[in-house]
Amino acid sequence: MNGYYGVSSGHGGGALWTLTVTVLTYATFYVKTVQPACQEDNTASSGNHVEMLMWLTDPCRYDRWTRPSPTDSNGKTGGPTRVFTRVYVYFLGSVEAQQLHFTAHILIRYRWRDDRLVHSSSKSSIQGENKLKERVWIPHVYIVNEHDSNIMGSGRQDILVTVQPDGTVLYSARLKVSLLCMMNLQKFPFDEQTCPLILESWTYNNTHLELVWEHDSPAVLNSNLRMTEYNLVSIWTNATVSEYALTKSTPIDENYKNKGYSPSVIEHVHYYGKFAGNYSQLIVNFELEREVGHYIMDYYVPSIMLVVVSWVSFWLDPNAVPGRTTLGTSTMLTFITLSRNTGSSLPKVSYIKATEIWFIVCTAFIFGSLVEFAFVNTIWRRKKNVELKKVNSKHIFKSTLTPQMQRKLSIDSGIDKGTISGKLSRRENKSKSLLSVGDLDPVVCPHPEPLENFSIRVPTLNDNKTSVGGGLFTLTPQEIAQWIDQRSRIAFPAAFLVFNCFYWLYVYL
Repeated sequence: MNGYYGVSSGHGGGALWTLTVTVLTYATFYVKTVQPACQEDNTASSGNHVEMLMWLTDPCRYDRWTRPSPTDSNGKTGGPTRVFTRVYVYFLGSVEAQQLHFTAHILIRYRWRDDRLVHSSSKSSIQGENKLKERVWIPHVYIVNEHDSNIMGSGRQDILVTVQPDGTVLYSARLKVSLLCMMNLQKFPFDEQTCPLILESWTYNNTHLELVWEHDSPAVLNSNLRMTEYNLVSIWTNATVSEYALTKSTPIDENYKNKGYSPSVIEHVHYYGKFAGNYSQLIVNFELEREVGHYIMDYYVPSIMLVVVSWVSFWLDPNAVPGRTTLGTSTMLTFITLSRNTGSSLPKVSYIKATEIWFIVCTAFIFGSLVEFAFVNTIWRRKKNVELKKVNSKHIFKSTLTPQMQRKLSIDSGIDKGTISGKLSRRENKSKSLLSVGDLDPVVCPHPEPLENFSIRVPTLNDNKTSVGGGLFTLTPQEIAQWIDQRSRIAFPAAFLVFNCFYWLYVYL
C-alpha cells in the first residue's frame, strides 16, 4: 500500500494514509446520500409517505437548522415564526413544601407552519416519532422553573410528529416534570398557592420566534384529576415577554480595546446570546388550596385538648405538688412533641407562620398554668395572715406580692384613723358589766371581774368578712391561694377563647 501511494512507512506515511481514507469516506457518503437525493424525481407524488418524507427533508433542499420563515399574503417572507401551544394536564401531585416544588404529568403540543414541507399532492398527513423529529425543524422551548423533567414512555419516548399537507407541523410530547414553586407559608396550613408552569423560547428571541397559546382551550385538565393534600381551585394561562439585559460592561471589552481590535469585533463581543434580548414566554398558573382536614384532626384538636387538660390543675388542691407538677410538665412535653412533628415537613423561612403563632400561644397557656401553680403553692406555705383594705384583685395581689410592707402600711393607717376603743361602765348594782368595742354589739357580763381578766375577740374574714376599725380585713394564705385558683378557672378559658376568635378570623379572612 505504501508503494501504491509512493510514500514510505513511518509517521508521515501513516498521516497521509489516514487523511486519504477520511477524504474517500466522506466523498463516498456524499455521493451515495446527497447527490442522488438532489435529483428531481417523482418521489413526492408517488403516494408513499416514507419516500415522500425523505424527499421533502433531504438535506440538499431542506435545512433542519433554519427556522421556517412565514409568508404573508403578498408572498413576502419575514417576521417571527409563530408557535401555537397547548397543554394537557394528566396529573398533579406531590406538592413538597420542604423542597418548594411540585410534580406534574403533562402532554404538551406545539403547532407551527413550515412551507418547505407542503405536500398537497397527498391528502393524508405524515406521522412519525423520533426519526421524523430528527429530520424537521423543531422549536427549542424549555421550562424555566424546571427542577427535573424527562420525556415519558415505556420502551421508547412518547413523541409524535405530524406533518399535514399544507405544511403545518404538530409536535407532541408527554412529560413528567418537577416544577419549582415559591410558596408563601404565612397562613400554613390554611394557605393557597399559585404554582406556575413557565415555557420560554431558548434559541430565538421574540423577533424571530413567538410563542402563542391556542385560541380554544390552551390548558386542559384531566376530568378525573384528583389531589390528596391540595384542591385545584382554578387554572389560567398568560403570555408575556421575558427581558434579559446586562447592566454592566464586562472586563473583556477593555481588554479588546487595549489590544487594538476594531469596533466591529468589539460589537461582536457584545453579543451575549441568551443574556440579552426579549424572549417569548407562556405561563400556566395552577391555583392550589390546601386541604386542612388532616391538620385540624391531627394538630389543632389535640393541641386544644392538651391546653384544656393543663387547666385541670386549677381544681386540685394548691398543696398537691406531685399531681399538679406531673400534669403541667406532661402536657407541655406532649404538646412540644406534637408541634415538632407537624413543623418538620416545612422549610425554615424568615417570617412567622400561622402554626408558629398557635404554638407560641398554646405553649404560653400551658406554661402559665405551671407558673400559676408555683405562685399559689408559694402563698399556701406562708404562715402569716394578710390584712387588706378591700377584698378585690388589686389589693389581694399587692398584699400577696409584698405582704410585709402592705401589712405595715395597713396597720399604720388604722392607727391614724382611730384605735379600737373600749368602754367599760359599772352600774350601781354591780351585777352587770358592759363592754363595747367599736361598733360591736354590747356584751353582758353577769359576773363582773377585774378589768385585767377580760379578753376581747376581734372578728376576721371568716366571720362574714366583717370590717375592723379602719375597714381592715384579714385573709389567710390558704384563702388567698384558693381565691387565685378560682379566678384562674375562669380567666384562662376566657383568654383562650378570645385568642381563638382572633386566630380563626386571621386564617380565614
